[in-house]
Amino acid sequence: MVYVKPKLSLWERALLIAAITRTLGNGLLTSFTAPFRGSSGSAKYGNHVKIAMIRSFLTNTTIRHLQALQPSFDEHIGLAIPPLRKVLLWFHGGGYALPPNPGHLTFASSLVSSAGPSLAVLMLSYTLAPHETYPHQLRQGVECVRYMITDLHLKPENVFIGGDSAGANLAIGVLSHMMYPHKDITPLDMGGGRLGSAILLAPWCTFRTDYPSRTYNAKKDIMPASAGNRWSESFLGGKDRDGYNEPLSASEDWWNGLEDVVKEILICGGADELLIDPIRELGTKYKAVHKNTTVVIAEGEWHDKPTTDSLGGGGE
Repeated sequence: MVYVKPKLSLWERALLIAAITRTLGNGLLTSFTAPFRGSSGSAKYGNHVKIAMIRSFLTNTTIRHLQALQPSFDEHIGLAIPPLRKVLLWFHGGGYALPPNPGHLTFASSLVSSAGPSLAVLMLSYTLAPHETYPHQLRQGVECVRYMITDLHLKPENVFIGGDSAGANLAIGVLSHMMYPHKDITPLDMGGGRLGSAILLAPWCTFRTDYPSRTYNAKKDIMPASAGNRWSESFLGGKDRDGYNEPLSASEDWWNGLEDVVKEILICGGADELLIDPIRELGTKYKAVHKNTTVVIAEGEWHDKPTTDSLGGGGE
């Protein structure tokens, strides 16, 4: 069990109704003002309205609201592991506070469909914050990799790790642990091998709030800055920031061992997301020490679009 789904009090339900009312009101207002948005909003009218409504809802709800509204990962899907040759271990996003949404499962299914029967995707149902805080989720991610190597007997080069948003943060934390074992987590013995690749989709690589894209993309992204602040505090639980939980806070030489633990790295981000400046910075740091690093920036895409595109309706 990932977490016990919160049972909302009458007061919390009243606040949820108020949040829904504000969201609908914001959507109505935005539908009238969107034609005058200029370059500060999303390029497409439908996307601009949808993004504004999602941002409003996330701003006005609490973590307990969001956890109560969404089904847990165990309710989404059961666990069945067939014989495997190559496995992508995927860590879902959601600020470490939310279970995967249906878009995560659709995205995972599309990866399997495009890669063929030789690849399976395993999605870790890590414990959500604030029920557990850092480094608990990192420990779970590391143990999942250990399970794939020791119990499923997969060669390291046939194991791929990846994640979106907070999940990408977790994937980076696993890579850091492989280079510099966390003092509270058992080291990973890869037998001298390297992981096949790491796929980092819209990685949550800093908790800072002073980067320019946080301002110039404020009306283009689905993520309100306040939600990121709330979720990072819940995840850290009062712990200090470090190279495992906030990649861009690591020292310059922290990443020198990347080529020793993973063969290839793919970093993807959306040009319209709040995090795009830190994502670009992370890509620059990785390229400086790992020659097989590829950075892809998608124009017109908000934060984690491949897994969140279905939220709030279709848009345009």
